[in-house]
Amino acid sequence: MTTAFPHRRRAAFTALAAIGCLTLAGCAGSSASDGGGSEASTDAASAADFPRTVAVGDRDIDIDAEPQHVAALSTEVGDIVLELVGPERLVAVAEGSATPGTGNQLDLAESVPTHLSVTQNPDPEQILSLDPDLVLLTGRHDDEASLIDSLEGVGVPIAAFESTDFGDPETVASSIETIGDLVGADSEARTIASAVRDDAAAVTDAVADVDNKPRVLVLMARGGTQMIMGAHSSTTNLVELAGGSSVAVEEGWNQAMPADPEAIIAADPDVIVVQDFRDAGLEPFAELLENPALADVRAVADDEVHLVDAETTSGTAGSRISEGLKEIAELLHPDVFA
Repeated sequence: MTTAFPHRRRAAFTALAAIGCLTLAGCAGSSASDGGGSEASTDAASAADFPRTVAVGDRDIDIDAEPQHVAALSTEVGDIVLELVGPERLVAVAEGSATPGTGNQLDLAESVPTHLSVTQNPDPEQILSLDPDLVLLTGRHDDEASLIDSLEGVGVPIAAFESTDFGDPETVASSIETIGDLVGADSEARTIASAVRDDAAAVTDAVADVDNKPRVLVLMARGGTQMIMGAHSSTTNLVELAGGSSVAVEEGWNQAMPADPEAIIAADPDVIVVQDFRDAGLEPFAELLENPALADVRAVADDEVHLVDAETTSGTAGSRISEGLKEIAELLHPDVFA
Protein backbone atom coordinates (compact mmCIF):
# COMPACT_ATOMS: atom_id res chain seq x y z
CA MET A 1 0.00 0.00 0.00
CA THR A 2 1.37 3.42 -0.93
CA THR A 3 0.56 6.34 1.30
CA ALA A 4 1.67 9.94 0.92
CA PHE A 5 3.53 11.31 3.90
CA PRO A 6 5.45 14.46 4.79
CA HIS A 7 8.83 15.02 3.15
CA ARG A 8 10.59 15.16 6.52
CA ARG A 9 9.46 11.60 7.26
CA ARG A 10 10.42 10.40 3.77
CA ALA A 11 13.90 11.80 4.23
CA ALA A 12 14.33 9.83 7.45
CA PHE A 13 13.76 6.45 5.78
CA THR A 14 17.36 5.68 4.79
CA ALA A 15 18.50 5.94 8.40
CA LEU A 16 15.60 3.87 9.64
CA ALA A 17 15.69 0.96 7.21
CA ALA A 18 18.17 -1.18 9.17
CA ILE A 19 16.14 -1.54 12.36
CA GLY A 20 14.14 -4.69 11.54
CA CYS A 21 11.28 -6.02 9.53
CA LEU A 22 7.55 -5.80 10.16
CA THR A 23 5.52 -8.03 7.89
CA LEU A 24 2.39 -6.52 6.39
CA ALA A 25 -0.16 -9.31 6.67
CA GLY A 26 -2.67 -8.22 4.07
CA CYS A 27 -5.35 -5.61 3.89
CA ALA A 28 -8.93 -5.84 5.03
CA GLY A 29 -11.79 -3.90 3.50
CA SER A 30 -11.44 -0.15 3.76
CA SER A 31 -15.10 0.63 4.37
CA ALA A 32 -15.95 2.24 7.70
CA SER A 33 -17.89 0.40 10.37
CA ASP A 34 -20.77 1.77 12.35
CA GLY A 35 -19.96 -0.30 15.43
CA GLY A 36 -17.78 0.12 18.49
CA GLY A 37 -17.08 3.28 20.41
CA SER A 38 -16.80 5.76 17.53
CA GLU A 39 -19.22 8.09 19.33
CA ALA A 40 -16.38 8.95 21.69
CA SER A 41 -14.37 10.49 18.84
CA THR A 42 -17.02 13.18 18.38
CA ASP A 43 -16.90 14.29 22.00
CA ALA A 44 -16.32 18.01 21.55
CA ALA A 45 -14.94 18.53 25.04
CA SER A 46 -12.26 15.87 24.61
CA ALA A 47 -11.37 16.96 21.09
CA ALA A 48 -10.86 20.53 22.24
CA ASP A 49 -8.60 19.50 25.09
CA PHE A 50 -5.43 19.29 22.97
CA PRO A 51 -2.49 19.61 22.97
CA ARG A 52 -2.04 17.37 25.98
CA THR A 53 0.65 15.32 27.68
CA VAL A 54 -0.15 11.75 28.78
CA ALA A 55 2.07 9.68 31.07
CA VAL A 56 2.64 6.10 29.87
CA GLY A 57 4.88 4.25 32.26
CA ASP A 58 7.85 6.48 33.00
CA ARG A 59 7.52 8.51 29.78
CA ASP A 60 5.44 11.57 28.93
CA ILE A 61 3.78 11.51 25.51
CA ASP A 62 3.07 14.91 23.93
CA ILE A 63 0.12 14.95 21.54
CA ASP A 64 -0.68 18.10 19.57
CA ALA A 65 -4.18 17.22 18.34
CA GLU A 66 -6.74 14.46 18.65
CA PRO A 67 -5.20 11.52 16.75
CA GLN A 68 -6.99 10.54 13.54
CA HIS A 69 -4.50 8.00 12.11
CA VAL A 70 -3.60 5.58 14.91
CA ALA A 71 -1.35 2.57 14.33
CA ALA A 72 -1.83 -0.10 17.02
CA LEU A 73 1.02 -2.63 16.85
CA SER A 74 -0.26 -5.15 19.40
CA THR A 75 -3.58 -6.90 20.01
CA GLU A 76 -3.79 -5.57 23.57
CA VAL A 77 -3.77 -1.92 22.60
CA GLY A 78 -5.54 -2.43 19.29
CA ASP A 79 -8.65 -4.04 20.76
CA ILE A 80 -8.96 -1.29 23.36
CA VAL A 81 -8.61 1.62 20.94
CA LEU A 82 -11.07 -0.06 18.55
CA GLU A 83 -13.60 -0.29 21.35
CA LEU A 84 -13.04 3.35 22.24
CA VAL A 85 -13.11 5.06 18.84
CA GLY A 86 -14.02 2.47 16.22
CA PRO A 87 -12.00 1.62 13.10
CA GLU A 88 -12.35 4.94 11.30
CA ARG A 89 -9.42 6.51 13.16
CA LEU A 90 -7.03 3.57 12.81
CA VAL A 91 -4.63 3.00 9.94
CA ALA A 92 -3.34 -0.35 11.23
CA VAL A 93 -3.92 -3.01 13.87
CA ALA A 94 -2.00 -6.15 14.76
CA GLU A 95 -3.20 -9.25 12.93
CA GLY A 96 -4.21 -10.73 16.30
CA SER A 97 -6.99 -8.18 16.57
CA ALA A 98 -8.55 -9.59 13.40
CA THR A 99 -7.95 -13.27 14.25
CA PRO A 100 -10.77 -15.36 15.77
CA GLY A 101 -9.70 -16.72 19.12
CA THR A 102 -7.40 -13.81 19.95
CA GLY A 103 -9.18 -10.59 19.01
CA ASN A 104 -12.21 -9.27 20.88
CA GLN A 105 -13.23 -6.62 18.32
CA LEU A 106 -13.15 -8.75 15.19
CA ASP A 107 -15.76 -6.94 13.13
CA LEU A 108 -14.18 -3.56 13.86
CA ALA A 109 -10.66 -4.85 13.18
CA GLU A 110 -11.71 -6.15 9.76
CA SER A 111 -12.56 -2.58 8.73
CA VAL A 112 -9.04 -1.29 9.46
CA PRO A 113 -7.09 -1.11 6.18
CA THR A 114 -3.83 -2.74 7.30
CA HIS A 115 -3.11 -5.71 9.57
CA LEU A 116 0.44 -6.03 10.87
CA SER A 117 2.36 -9.08 11.99
CA VAL A 118 3.91 -8.87 15.45
CA THR A 119 6.24 -11.83 15.06
CA GLN A 120 9.24 -9.69 14.12
CA ASN A 121 10.82 -6.48 15.29
CA PRO A 122 8.82 -3.44 14.14
CA ASP A 123 10.35 -1.59 11.18
CA PRO A 124 10.02 2.21 11.43
CA GLU A 125 10.02 2.58 7.65
CA GLN A 126 6.97 0.37 7.25
CA ILE A 127 5.16 2.09 10.10
CA LEU A 128 5.92 5.57 8.80
CA SER A 129 4.55 4.61 5.39
CA LEU A 130 1.14 4.48 7.08
CA ASP A 131 1.50 8.16 8.03
CA PRO A 132 0.32 7.68 11.63
CA ASP A 133 -0.21 10.54 14.06
CA LEU A 134 -0.02 8.16 17.07
CA VAL A 135 1.59 4.72 17.45
CA LEU A 136 0.60 2.36 20.26
CA LEU A 137 2.41 -0.87 21.13
CA THR A 138 3.09 -3.40 23.85
CA GLY A 139 6.83 -3.86 24.38
CA ARG A 140 8.14 -7.29 23.38
CA HIS A 141 11.12 -6.85 21.06
CA ASP A 142 14.72 -5.88 21.70
CA ASP A 143 14.77 -3.06 19.14
CA GLU A 144 11.74 -1.17 20.40
CA ALA A 145 13.83 1.46 22.20
CA SER A 146 15.34 2.29 18.80
CA LEU A 147 11.88 2.30 17.26
CA ILE A 148 10.67 4.82 19.83
CA ASP A 149 13.67 7.07 19.27
CA SER A 150 13.28 6.84 15.50
CA LEU A 151 9.58 7.67 15.36
CA GLU A 152 9.82 10.46 17.89
CA GLY A 153 12.77 11.84 15.93
CA VAL A 154 10.45 12.51 13.00
CA GLY A 155 7.59 13.83 15.10
CA VAL A 156 5.40 10.75 15.60
CA PRO A 157 4.20 10.25 19.21
CA ILE A 158 4.59 6.63 20.32
CA ALA A 159 3.21 5.12 23.52
CA ALA A 160 4.80 1.84 24.65
CA PHE A 161 2.93 -0.22 27.23
CA GLU A 162 4.24 -3.24 29.14
CA SER A 163 2.65 -6.70 29.15
CA THR A 164 2.01 -6.21 32.87
CA ASP A 165 -0.25 -3.28 31.98
CA PHE A 166 -2.80 -5.90 30.86
CA GLY A 167 -2.25 -8.48 33.58
CA ASP A 168 -5.39 -8.16 35.71
CA PRO A 169 -8.64 -6.17 35.83
CA GLU A 170 -7.13 -3.18 37.62
CA THR A 171 -4.16 -2.77 35.31
CA VAL A 172 -6.41 -3.25 32.28
CA ALA A 173 -8.83 -0.60 33.59
CA SER A 174 -5.94 1.82 34.10
CA SER A 175 -4.62 1.10 30.60
CA ILE A 176 -8.05 1.72 29.09
CA GLU A 177 -8.11 5.12 30.79
CA THR A 178 -4.60 5.93 29.55
CA ILE A 179 -5.41 4.94 25.97
CA GLY A 180 -8.59 7.01 26.23
CA ASP A 181 -6.48 10.00 27.24
CA LEU A 182 -4.14 9.40 24.32
CA VAL A 183 -6.88 9.33 21.68
CA GLY A 184 -9.25 11.86 23.23
CA ALA A 185 -11.90 9.35 24.31
CA ASP A 186 -11.62 10.22 27.99
CA SER A 187 -15.27 9.86 28.97
CA GLU A 188 -15.88 6.61 27.11
CA ALA A 189 -12.67 5.13 28.55
CA ARG A 190 -13.65 5.93 32.12
CA THR A 191 -17.08 4.41 31.63
CA ILE A 192 -15.58 1.15 30.32
CA ALA A 193 -12.85 1.09 32.99
CA SER A 194 -15.41 1.61 35.73
CA ALA A 195 -17.44 -1.35 34.45
CA VAL A 196 -14.30 -3.53 34.43
CA ARG A 197 -13.54 -2.60 38.03
CA ASP A 198 -17.13 -3.08 39.20
CA ASP A 199 -17.46 -6.49 37.54
CA ALA A 200 -14.14 -7.65 38.98
CA ALA A 201 -15.06 -6.42 42.46
CA ALA A 202 -18.30 -8.41 42.34
CA VAL A 203 -16.25 -11.58 41.79
CA THR A 204 -13.49 -10.89 44.29
CA ASP A 205 -16.04 -9.92 46.95
CA ALA A 206 -17.92 -13.18 46.35
CA VAL A 207 -14.81 -15.33 46.95
CA ALA A 208 -13.26 -13.19 49.67
CA ASP A 209 -14.36 -15.49 52.49
CA VAL A 210 -13.94 -18.91 50.87
CA ASP A 211 -12.37 -21.43 53.22
CA ASN A 212 -10.53 -23.47 50.62
CA LYS A 213 -8.26 -22.28 47.84
CA PRO A 214 -7.69 -25.11 45.37
CA ARG A 215 -4.17 -25.40 44.02
CA VAL A 216 -4.31 -24.64 40.31
CA LEU A 217 -1.90 -25.37 37.46
CA VAL A 218 -2.50 -23.53 34.17
CA LEU A 219 -1.58 -25.00 30.80
CA MET A 220 -1.30 -23.25 27.45
CA ALA A 221 -0.23 -24.26 23.94
CA ARG A 222 1.58 -22.02 21.47
CA GLY A 223 3.21 -23.07 18.23
CA GLY A 224 2.63 -26.75 18.91
CA THR A 225 4.34 -26.60 22.31
CA GLN A 226 2.52 -27.33 25.57
CA MET A 227 3.60 -25.18 28.50
CA ILE A 228 2.83 -24.45 32.13
CA MET A 229 2.02 -20.77 32.54
CA GLY A 230 4.35 -18.79 34.75
CA ALA A 231 3.57 -16.86 37.90
CA HIS A 232 3.28 -13.51 36.15
CA SER A 233 0.83 -14.46 33.41
CA SER A 234 -2.61 -12.88 33.19
CA THR A 235 -4.38 -16.22 33.66
CA THR A 236 -2.32 -16.97 36.77
CA ASN A 237 -3.23 -13.56 38.18
CA LEU A 238 -6.91 -14.31 37.56
CA VAL A 239 -6.59 -17.67 39.33
CA GLU A 240 -5.32 -15.94 42.45
CA LEU A 241 -8.02 -13.25 42.31
CA ALA A 242 -10.67 -15.94 41.78
CA GLY A 243 -9.93 -17.65 45.06
CA GLY A 244 -7.36 -20.15 43.86
CA SER A 245 -3.75 -20.81 44.78
CA SER A 246 -1.38 -20.84 41.80
CA VAL A 247 1.09 -23.71 41.63
CA ALA A 248 3.37 -21.50 39.52
CA VAL A 249 3.48 -18.87 42.27
CA GLU A 250 3.99 -21.55 44.91
CA GLU A 251 6.87 -23.15 42.98
CA GLY A 252 8.44 -19.87 41.87
CA TRP A 253 7.94 -20.59 38.17
CA ASN A 254 8.16 -16.99 37.05
CA GLN A 255 8.26 -17.80 33.33
CA ALA A 256 6.36 -20.32 31.24
CA MET A 257 8.01 -23.74 31.30
CA PRO A 258 7.55 -26.98 29.35
CA ALA A 259 4.57 -29.05 30.48
CA ASP A 260 6.72 -31.90 31.67
CA PRO A 261 4.70 -34.81 33.15
CA GLU A 262 7.15 -35.15 36.03
CA ALA A 263 6.65 -31.51 37.02
CA ILE A 264 2.87 -31.94 36.93
CA ILE A 265 3.06 -35.14 38.98
CA ALA A 266 5.29 -33.45 41.57
CA ALA A 267 2.99 -30.42 41.78
CA ASP A 268 -0.12 -32.64 42.10
CA PRO A 269 -2.61 -29.77 41.56
CA ASP A 270 -6.25 -29.93 42.65
CA VAL A 271 -7.35 -28.28 39.40
CA ILE A 272 -5.78 -27.99 35.96
CA VAL A 273 -6.96 -25.02 33.90
CA VAL A 274 -6.29 -25.26 30.17
CA GLN A 275 -6.40 -22.05 28.17
CA ASP A 276 -8.46 -22.65 25.03
CA PHE A 277 -6.38 -20.86 22.39
CA ARG A 278 -8.09 -20.21 19.04
CA ASP A 279 -10.79 -22.76 19.85
CA ALA A 280 -8.37 -25.69 19.81
CA GLY A 281 -9.92 -27.05 23.02
CA LEU A 282 -8.15 -29.89 24.79
CA GLU A 283 -6.82 -31.43 21.58
CA PRO A 284 -3.26 -29.99 21.90
CA PHE A 285 -3.06 -31.55 25.38
CA ALA A 286 -4.67 -34.93 24.65
CA GLU A 287 -1.43 -36.92 24.65
CA LEU A 288 -0.19 -35.19 27.80
CA LEU A 289 -3.40 -35.57 29.81
CA GLU A 290 -3.90 -39.19 28.70
CA ASN A 291 -0.40 -40.13 29.84
CA PRO A 292 -0.89 -43.02 32.32
CA ALA A 293 1.72 -41.43 34.58
CA LEU A 294 -0.74 -38.56 35.28
CA ALA A 295 -3.64 -40.83 36.22
CA ASP A 296 -3.12 -40.33 39.95
CA VAL A 297 -2.66 -36.56 39.79
CA ARG A 298 -5.58 -35.20 41.81
CA ALA A 299 -6.90 -32.90 39.09
CA VAL A 300 -6.94 -35.75 36.57
CA ALA A 301 -8.28 -38.38 38.95
CA ASP A 302 -11.06 -36.09 40.17
CA ASP A 303 -11.98 -34.89 36.65
CA GLU A 304 -10.99 -31.32 37.51
CA VAL A 305 -9.41 -30.40 34.16
CA HIS A 306 -11.23 -27.39 32.73
CA LEU A 307 -11.04 -25.21 29.64
CA VAL A 308 -11.11 -21.43 29.92
CA ASP A 309 -11.46 -18.97 27.07
CA ALA A 310 -8.19 -17.34 25.94
CA GLU A 311 -10.15 -14.36 24.64
CA THR A 312 -11.19 -13.44 28.19
CA THR A 313 -8.37 -14.82 30.37
CA SER A 314 -5.21 -13.77 28.51
CA GLY A 315 -3.37 -10.48 28.26
CA THR A 316 -5.39 -9.64 25.16
CA ALA A 317 -8.75 -9.86 26.98
CA GLY A 318 -9.10 -6.08 27.20
CA SER A 319 -12.39 -4.98 28.73
CA ARG A 320 -13.55 -8.61 28.85
CA ILE A 321 -10.98 -9.59 31.48
CA SER A 322 -13.57 -9.51 34.26
CA GLU A 323 -15.56 -12.10 32.31
CA GLY A 324 -12.50 -14.33 32.44
CA LEU A 325 -12.13 -13.73 36.16
CA LYS A 326 -15.72 -14.81 36.74
CA GLU A 327 -15.29 -17.85 34.48
CA ILE A 328 -12.35 -19.07 36.55
CA ALA A 329 -14.03 -18.27 39.88
CA GLU A 330 -17.09 -20.29 38.87
CA LEU A 331 -14.86 -23.28 38.09
CA LEU A 332 -13.01 -23.07 41.39
CA HIS A 333 -16.00 -22.23 43.60
CA PRO A 334 -19.19 -23.40 41.90
CA ASP A 335 -21.08 -23.39 45.19
CA VAL A 336 -20.48 -19.64 45.59
CA PHE A 337 -21.96 -18.86 42.18
CA ALA A 338 -24.75 -21.46 42.15
